[in-house]
Amino acid sequence: MNYVSFLRRIMSMLYDFMLIFAVLMAMSIPFYGFEVEENLLLKLSLQLYFYSIIQFFFVWFWVNDGGTLGMKTWKIKIINNNGNNISYKQALIRFNVAIISLIIFGLGFMMAIFNKEKKCLHDIISKTILIKY
Repeated sequence: MNYVSFLRRIMSMLYDFMLIFAVLMAMSIPFYGFEVEENLLLKLSLQLYFYSIIQFFFVWFWVNDGGTLGMKTWKIKIINNNGNNISYKQALIRFNVAIISLIIFGLGFMMAIFNKEKKCLHDIISKTILIKY
């Protein structure tokens, strides 16, 4: 199998982050009339709203298209360990563990450098693989 290099993975993520930023800008329009910074409940609601949008973006593309737009640009496909499309459960686990990996200074992502299958922590836990096509 042709596993994805760490650099290719990072470049795909940068592409996806630009797309997510644009989506979040558009989806934040309903909140423009409110003083979000002054209201804790509104601030938490907005954060949960953004988290849900980002999660939906990644999970939907992973399950339905085999990868996000950034992954397709860099010729990356996500599959499970059996070589099939991933399930919603795997996608949700993968997304949330990836967020944790980012929070801990990207250490979960750095595992890909040392892993022979170039898997990150979220790939190992969700039983998924990124391949180059």
